[in-house]
Amino acid sequence: MKRKELILIGLCAFSLNSWQAQAMDVERISITCVEDNIPTGYEIIDLQGDLMTGTGPNSILAGANDNAVYIHFNQNFGNVSVKIYNDSGCLVYCSEVNTSVQQTFIIPINGGANGHFVLELNNADGFAEGEFTRN
Repeated sequence: MKRKELILIGLCAFSLNSWQAQAMDVERISITCVEDNIPTGYEIIDLQGDLMTGTGPNSILAGANDNAVYIHFNQNFGNVSVKIYNDSGCLVYCSEVNTSVQQTFIIPINGGANGHFVLELNNADGFAEGEFTRN
């Protein structure tokens, strides 16, 4: 009986030691994926304001070209209202995006809509806007 108990105790001690050795050998690796520039062909839209207090300067990236407006959220802002106004102040686009699900949002621009535009982003915590021109 003692022999069986000694073998069982030895196996338990061995398994605890191997478990501790595995836990001590684990190395944590932090992976952060932050988009820091917009795709080629888009002109940067300089956004002023914050959708959340304490966000960094690259928390939202926006750009525009002749065919689309590109918006990329580098963090979760919840539901964000996206609006575009023309130079007369008329609303030409309105939508809402859930940034916890969709980080990149592309708005196609139809032909004939040239001029100066204002991109406005709103959520429950803040507001940001930027201007762009389409030729």
